[in-house]
Order: sequence, then C-alpha cells, then structure tokens
Amino acid sequence: MRLRYQLVVATLLITLMVSAFLAGRQFESLAAALPMKGLGSTGLLHQVLSLNSTASAGQSTGDVSLRPLETFQQVLTHVRKQYVSPIKDESKLTYGAIRGMLAALREPPYNDRYSRFLDPEEYRSFLDENEGHFGGIGAELAVREVKTPVAPGAVGTLLRCPVCGADLSNPTQYQVVIIAPLPDSPAERAGLRAGDHVLRVDDAPAVGLGDTVRRIKGPPGTSVTLAISRENVAEPLQVKLTRAVISVQSAEHKILPDHIGYLRINQFNDTTADLVKKALDAMRAAGIRGLLLDLRDNPGGGLEVCIDVAGQFVGWGPVVFIEERGGPRQPRQAAQRAHRFGLPLVVLVNNGSASAAEILAGAIQDDGIGQLVGVTTFGKGLVQTVFPLRDGSALALTTARYLTPKLRDIDRKGITPDVVAEQPKPEALEYIPRLSEKDVQGAAGLNLLRQEMRRPVRAAA
Repeated sequence: MRLRYQLVVATLLITLMVSAFLAGRQFESLAAALPMKGLGSTGLLHQVLSLNSTASAGQSTGDVSLRPLETFQQVLTHVRKQYVSPIKDESKLTYGAIRGMLAALREPPYNDRYSRFLDPEEYRSFLDENEGHFGGIGAELAVREVKTPVAPGAVGTLLRCPVCGADLSNPTQYQVVIIAPLPDSPAERAGLRAGDHVLRVDDAPAVGLGDTVRRIKGPPGTSVTLAISRENVAEPLQVKLTRAVISVQSAEHKILPDHIGYLRINQFNDTTADLVKKALDAMRAAGIRGLLLDLRDNPGGGLEVCIDVAGQFVGWGPVVFIEERGGPRQPRQAAQRAHRFGLPLVVLVNNGSASAAEILAGAIQDDGIGQLVGVTTFGKGLVQTVFPLRDGSALALTTARYLTPKLRDIDRKGITPDVVAEQPKPEALEYIPRLSEKDVQGAAGLNLLRQEMRRPVRAAA
C-alpha cells in the first residue's frame, strides 16, 4: 500500500515538473515575441496567462492580437517540416517575413516609403555612413511612388481587381530613386542626378531598396553598371561606375569675392554641427558680409544634429514641430545658447534637398531670416527611428511626421523656394560643378545675396 502511494506521489510530482517546464518555455517564447512597449511585468504576464483561453479562437489579449503570431508559427512549422529541401538558414525566412510585413506599409492607407529592415550587414553599413565614411558609389537612395497610367481604351479586369475590387486604372509602383549623389563621389562625377530611377544593377533588376543597395556596394576599385531612367530622356542610360571609399566631409566652406561666405552642408551626421560652428566662426572672423548656404543634394540625416545646426541660424525657439501617433504636436527648440544669424542669408535648394535639409530650409524660410533659391525640394516630412535588435539587425520605422515652424506639412509636397531658378538641361551625363559658369542656381543665389547685402545690415539677436 505504501509503495503504491509513493508511486502515485512520484508520478504527480513528475507531471507537475514537466508541466511547469513546458509552461516556462511557452512563456519565454511569447515574451520574446510580444511587444514590450507600454507593458510592465504585470501586463506582460497577463498577456501570457490569457493565451490558452483566447489564442485558439484568434481573439485579442488585452490590446494585442495573437492571431498573426499563431499564423506565422503555423506557416513556419510547415516550412520547417514539409518544404521539399531542408531549411539551412532560418534567419533568411525570418528576415524575409519582416521585409514582407514592412512592404505592406507601402500600400494604402499607409503609403510609407521609408520604413525598412536592416540585416546585420546593412546595419553596420548604416552606422558607417552616419560616421561619414563607407564604400560604394556615393549616392543616397530611397523608394518613391510612381504612377503608371493604363493605356487608353483598356477595359475589363485591367481597371478593377476581380478579387478585392480595387481600382487599377492608375496602379501604383515603387521604384528605387536617387535622392542625391554625394559630393565628389563616383556617382556625382558620372553625372547621376537627384530623381534618377535605378532600373537595374548589373544584370539584376532593382526591385527593393535593401537588395539594390547591397548590390551597388562592393570592394573599392571594382565596377558596377546601373541602368538609369531619367525624366525627358527616352532611352535608359547605362552608367558604369568604379566603387571607391566614400569619405564625406559633411560641411565645407570658403570665402568668395565681395566678402561673401559660402557654406555647403552635404549631409547631417555626427560631425556636422561642430563643423558648421567652426566654419561660421572662421568666416565671421574673416569679415564676411553675407552667406550663401548650399543645401542642394543634401539627403538629410539625424534630427538632433539638424536642430543643433538650425539653432546657429534661427536662434532659440521652435525649429520644427513633431507629431507622433496619438499625441499633440511637440515643438523642438534650438538650445537657449543659440543665436540668430545676423547677416544677409540666401539658401540654395533643389529636388535633392531632403529630410533634415528641408527642416533647416523650412525653419529659415518661416523665420524670415533668409530666402530660398532653386527648385522645389524632395518632400520628405517623416521621421524614422532606428531600433537595434538583438541579433545585430535593426528596424528603421516611421514614428512621426514633422511640420515647419509655421505648421506646413511638406511630405510629398516639398518646399517651394522664394526665387525659382532651374539648372539648364545638360547633356545626358554631364556634371555641373558648384558655382561654375553653368551653375545657374548658384549665380541666382549670389545675385540675390548681393542685393540683400546692399540693404542695411541686420544685427544679431
């Protein structure tokens, strides 16, 4: 009798231990999968404990639905066990699933062109670029929406999807586009321009931003051929480039005749704010009486860096307003130590001026301390936050939109300059050096600046 009792107790103990172990494994896997933001330990525990009663029905636990996780796990299990060939690298499956999820954000109602996943190699390259040095051709790329009209007279299923009923009379496509070639880079010397669409990289179609960037980059000294589509050019252009080590001086300056300072900001990275301050101090010490600020083909960069730089022009006060989901507009102020730029100021912009460059240009225009010359800017009014992940990859997610100090939303619209000046139409791949005889925008900016310099000098505040 005692032996039977001992066997029963032992069986119960073993059963409880196994159940506890399995529950713990289930908790760990769910804790890694569920989003942590906004959930304390109690909240997360509630999500897990309510799993058994809700997950099988596809219901929501709290404000998080577990059905997507359940569906993903089912598909992954089928692929692992039943795919015709053994799966050797499951990270490719995971990364592909993440990229597919983010690609869905490009479609209505989100129309987000910028959220993207960076695998460990891409994230390392991203960090190198933020420090101002990397290998490649020296061009900033993005994905842009392109409308492709259906041929006249097309009828039937070309106009409407038979499954979902969506209107297909003007379908949307997404193409990889050059935001801006970087200064003195292989891309700039080869004549690539802002707005060029990348059709192919060597023999591979440019079907996604990450894949296109990965194919373009390579060891310095090797070559890569791009097929480029350009507005008002009938046939695609074939451009062969030699990769190089790209080291970007984020800001550079010089003194022009008539006591005019010239400051070119190429991008906003970790070095920019300090370089701009040193440049402005040096030019003031040299006795400049006006400044030509060149933001053309500046693809942007870090928001905090941009606010620091803007404070050196507009002084203390709102530089930009940030709108996050579910929250009020929040002004981002320049530092209290900032001072207004007290000399005549003209800013050069073009359709390669994007993101942080547009924040700075918009703040200067709204504040009235300078005038913009050139053509309408790129039109990127969204903020991306980079979330590093545990395996060395990262998520660059659109988390906010920004408005200029006068609450202008410039996303997909751009900033219209005060004085419109278009560059002449050059030969197919001709490179026009800044401030050369063919630089019509530079000449227009200098003429306007000289007019402003003849007015009474404004004092710095």
